[in-house]
Amino acid sequence: WRGVFGCRNIISHEYGNVDPGNAPLKIQFITDPHYYSRKGGTEGKAYEKAEAKSQKVIKDSDLVIKAGFDLLCADTSTDIVVLAGDTTRDGELASHAEFIEMLRDLKKRGKRVYVITATHDYRDGGVADGYDGDKKIQVPAVEERHDLWQMYYEFGPNEAIATHPDSMSYVVQLAPGYRLFALNDDTNYKPEGERGSGYSDDCMAWILDQLEDARKNDQFVIAMTHHPMIAPSPFYAIIGKGDMQRNHETTREIFADNGLQCMLTGHTHIHDISVVETKKGNTFYDIACGAMIGCPPTMRNITLDPAHAKVDVETVTITDVPGLDTGGKPFDRYMRTFFFGMISELLDAAATDIDHLAEMTDAFSVPGEKVKKLGWLIKPIAKWLNKLTFKKAWRLCKKESGLTKKDIADIADHRVVDFILELVQNLYCGDSPYGPDTREYKICCGLLNVIDAFLNTIHFSIGKVLKGATSVRGLVEPLLWNPGPCDANATLPLYPLYDDENTAPKKAEKPAFNDPVRPSKKGPLVLAILVLLVILVLAILVGLIALVVWAVVGIVHAATTGCIGALSFVF
Repeated sequence: WRGVFGCRNIISHEYGNVDPGNAPLKIQFITDPHYYSRKGGTEGKAYEKAEAKSQKVIKDSDLVIKAGFDLLCADTSTDIVVLAGDTTRDGELASHAEFIEMLRDLKKRGKRVYVITATHDYRDGGVADGYDGDKKIQVPAVEERHDLWQMYYEFGPNEAIATHPDSMSYVVQLAPGYRLFALNDDTNYKPEGERGSGYSDDCMAWILDQLEDARKNDQFVIAMTHHPMIAPSPFYAIIGKGDMQRNHETTREIFADNGLQCMLTGHTHIHDISVVETKKGNTFYDIACGAMIGCPPTMRNITLDPAHAKVDVETVTITDVPGLDTGGKPFDRYMRTFFFGMISELLDAAATDIDHLAEMTDAFSVPGEKVKKLGWLIKPIAKWLNKLTFKKAWRLCKKESGLTKKDIADIADHRVVDFILELVQNLYCGDSPYGPDTREYKICCGLLNVIDAFLNTIHFSIGKVLKGATSVRGLVEPLLWNPGPCDANATLPLYPLYDDENTAPKKAEKPAFNDPVRPSKKGPLVLAILVLLVILVLAILVGLIALVVWAVVGIVHAATTGCIGALSFVF
């Protein structure tokens, strides 16, 4: 859940300040640059096919990253840059070599750079995809994950006051009173010998020892890891579960209860701020950032201010990329258009070609196999959605939405599928604006209430298809609006550490949500209509079968009697 902040800047001293510590500290946060060396090939049908399925810039990644680094250096209010993994597209040796030179140049320009690597920075077998004309070829890549520790040693580990070499994690003293925990979660979760994101038992013990040492020495801790620890929405928690850090629910609880309140994450390319509260009342923030070369092409400024019990989060957007042809558009708008086109193609494929849809969804961290399994459900819904307008949707939920024909006059002919495109885009870019007072919210939730009423009538739980889901509305509603901290810019309150001896104060009860959308009673009606439709289809089918049998009997009768005229009884 996102908490009760509402999408606005917040500062609260309700539960008192944390230790005042030192002056505020500002850091610059980037993630997922996915640098790609042009030596891997940038022309031909093979490359074009790869680019068509990509959610991010490939061949021009060098131009975009340089523009981003120029923005970082233009801000002289801090010299600290942290990078949360996926430095390269797929671990190509040439990509690593060239990107490391870019990082060295960043340091020469006055920045201190702290890096962890991640999933895309090495490849089993030591090869990655390259392109030569019409052919997809293999290019050398980092094979042994631990080689990355030495390759990027000059960007953090060389300054570390503590290291955990097996996980390639480290702690750095950023400034008096501030420590950075660079926690590499890639392939570290091995309770049964499997490779997955997270932290081994030994790594967790090390992290907890470091957190205890930080508390004893009055150090404020900011941490970064690659995989998200809070899902940006319940919908993503289900379809993108494999991209979440393993065991994240338990791990974040442990972190928060041991004094770690803020985690910087990447991987999903989603620009999001989410918050949870532990059973002991401690707060944990997951501050995710979009990929520099994706949509949105963003970076973040994070200002740590424990003296005033807050963390300020600001978004920096890459809008100008010299050398890149964006058709006259700012780069962020160009990427939105590019991204929007991909999503549009996805929805078209959902209605026409499930196999093509499954091929495309990997770019959005949605497993293709899961899409194929749900194809029987996805395809008819997508076909229906492509023809659905707000007026048609409103007719299905007039009572539930509470809206009149006049209320929706100016949006009546808008396609619902275009609205869905915007919602998916907003999932990635953050802060969808359709709150409970909007017509779009009332129509959408009204329709979802009808669907849930039908499913309840037939005693079907959506959780049987999508594990963890309790209702269709519960899945979709968080895509409409953001009741938590603003994803772009926010002030996040900090609280003291609560434990069994220093318990959290009782918080004021949250105001009851005044739902503007009425519950639906149309479940039995929808069921009756569907039953009638099934009966009608069966009747038509039986009629067609009878007609065919009648014709066949007539033909056989004519053939056996040798009387062509006998066919007249058929026609």
